[in-house]
Amino acid sequence: MTLTVALAGNPNCGKTTLFNALTGARHHVGNWPGVTVERRSGTFEHGGTTMEVVDLPGTYSLAARSEDERVAVHFLASPEVDLVLNVLDASNLERNLYLSTQLLELGKPVAFVLNMVDDAENRGVRIDVPALELLLGGPIIPTVGNREQGINELKELLGTMARGESNRCRSITVDYGHDIEGELAKLQKEICRDEQLEASMPPRWLALQLLENNVEAKRVVSESHACEAITQQLARSFAFLEPHLGADGATLVAERRYGFAHGLVKEVASAPDDKKSPTAKLDALLTHRVLGIPIFIGVLALMYSLSFVLGKIPQDWIADAFKALSTFTAARLPAGELTSLLVDGVIPGVSAVIVFVPVIMILMGCIAFLEDTGYMARAAFIMDRLMHVMGLHGKSFIPLIMGSGCNVPAIQAARTIESPQDRLITMLVTPLVSCSARLQVFIVIAGTFFTPIKAAFAIIAMHFLGLGLAVLMGRLLRSALFSGPSSPFVMELPPYRLPMLKATLIHMWEKGSIFLTRAGTTIFAGATLVWFLSRYPGIANREWTLEYQQQRHAIAALNLPVVESEERLKAAQLAHESRIVNSSLAARLGQKVEPILRPILDPDHKRAEAWKDVIALTAGFVAKEIVVSTMAVIHQASEEPKEGERLSPLQVALRDGSGLTPLTALAFMVFTLIYTPCIGTIAMIRREAGSWRWAAFTVGYGLVLGWGLAWVTVALGRAMGFA
Repeated sequence: MTLTVALAGNPNCGKTTLFNALTGARHHVGNWPGVTVERRSGTFEHGGTTMEVVDLPGTYSLAARSEDERVAVHFLASPEVDLVLNVLDASNLERNLYLSTQLLELGKPVAFVLNMVDDAENRGVRIDVPALELLLGGPIIPTVGNREQGINELKELLGTMARGESNRCRSITVDYGHDIEGELAKLQKEICRDEQLEASMPPRWLALQLLENNVEAKRVVSESHACEAITQQLARSFAFLEPHLGADGATLVAERRYGFAHGLVKEVASAPDDKKSPTAKLDALLTHRVLGIPIFIGVLALMYSLSFVLGKIPQDWIADAFKALSTFTAARLPAGELTSLLVDGVIPGVSAVIVFVPVIMILMGCIAFLEDTGYMARAAFIMDRLMHVMGLHGKSFIPLIMGSGCNVPAIQAARTIESPQDRLITMLVTPLVSCSARLQVFIVIAGTFFTPIKAAFAIIAMHFLGLGLAVLMGRLLRSALFSGPSSPFVMELPPYRLPMLKATLIHMWEKGSIFLTRAGTTIFAGATLVWFLSRYPGIANREWTLEYQQQRHAIAALNLPVVESEERLKAAQLAHESRIVNSSLAARLGQKVEPILRPILDPDHKRAEAWKDVIALTAGFVAKEIVVSTMAVIHQASEEPKEGERLSPLQVALRDGSGLTPLTALAFMVFTLIYTPCIGTIAMIRREAGSWRWAAFTVGYGLVLGWGLAWVTVALGRAMGFA
């Protein structure tokens, strides 16, 4: 027997933490059919019953205005759902109960989780759980999700309900008053004339949706053979309610729901004055108009510095492992193109990315920790004021923050913005935010040409530059292409809480494991392609190969000391490989494009091989991680750092052989930040915007803006004497 449980709740109520506690590792992530909204589902067993738990997108209501809300409504109203598990934040009970009123109207069994009761108790909130259970008409389990307190009791309750042994569920509906209830009854009567429509979703629920003037509900009714009768009755209901009660149907229904939630909380909960609570005191400091942003910058600086310091130890282990693998492969396989592909292409290309996974993982762990504590919501609140000043929607900062992980899900997150214009503007500027793929490039470049402290500030500067450009471009786009003010938005500030290590590690793995997946697919393919382009047609030149072999024999015949002989052989090998690379297809392509980027990469025309950076940037059109692996292959990164140096072989090659200076390296970072998004991001913009025109626009303005700001960086630096 399998029971399908829909897990519903507001954002920041601890719903996903409970989902992880219930399902453990037995869950998977995909997309809902026909949309790009993420679907998380998992299973657990209790008393011989298999429970499939579906974690719905966090929503404040089921008004079906955004893609997330539409997904939640369709699933909750479907016959597939056996039980609804509504997660309530005990410290913000009244706000959470608005959604509860809508869930009760679905006519399905509803159980409740009163989560984060420890936060509520710390704030002096006292809740009469038996009274709350009686008034809601469903069983309630108090929990502390991040400590897994109450999880066993919750599993026991779900098992009992699955076996039909629970008698704690009663039918509770919100009383909307005589006039509204009368119109609801009339609409229900017309809906029930269509048996198929009646079976598809609860008639009372559909009638309420129609009174709220819900577009999705009207679409469902339009497909019914009773459409005309229902539409006529709805028009009569509107004509009666608005002049009689002084407001439209949506306002009247919402007022009644808020009234129900407010009255219920008055009955079951008591709270002290919140002005002197620890949360209020912390918010007074962290969201201060003057101090808030400097504190935010300091937190970011600490986060990146911690990532560099702690990540260095596993980085060394990974680098040594790949070095041993390269040596083993070269020794065991016969000389030839396959060995060259592995030793000179795949291994250095993949290792150049994998070696920075510890830094990325630690950084993702820090971000997950800040999110779980509630601080990231404060950071969004700090920036929200700036967003409104610059003409962007307040919700736009949420996708921009998510973009620091990956631009693709960040663009998906823009679906929560109701206004089509605000949503499109947010999608067009999100690619300017520095993602974790670009972060790898910044770590390599900044770590090579700057001291650790300066490198950390350079990377932080890239993040703030990306955010600043996104805001400025949003203002420009609104002024030039989209008229009208941005929609209002109230930023929610969840209570502070101390995350559990297990939850932080799970979130860190979910955010960081994408790099391991890409290393086995995109990076592998990119490294192979770059190796081919950097070897052909030069590798086919028999005269060069014969000359190189003669050099090796001549060095061996000198009977030099072992160390000197190895140094000469290595020098001959590097010269031979450099000759091949400089005559390859990659060199020819890079030299064609090089004049365009020379003003920002080589303004003094002193670099003979600036085309190598051009090829790396060109490869970034596919994925930004490939920029790092391409540099490793093109620059033949194999030289080990000197004793005491904290550099990777690639960083040694860039420092000693690339010809980049700290100034042009900074320009390289600026261009990498802004120029074209990766293919995945471009495809997502096309999908969400519904047109290739907007995707092409994003690529075009990014290239122009990236080149222009990189050139300004070089020009200002030279004017200030930093050339």
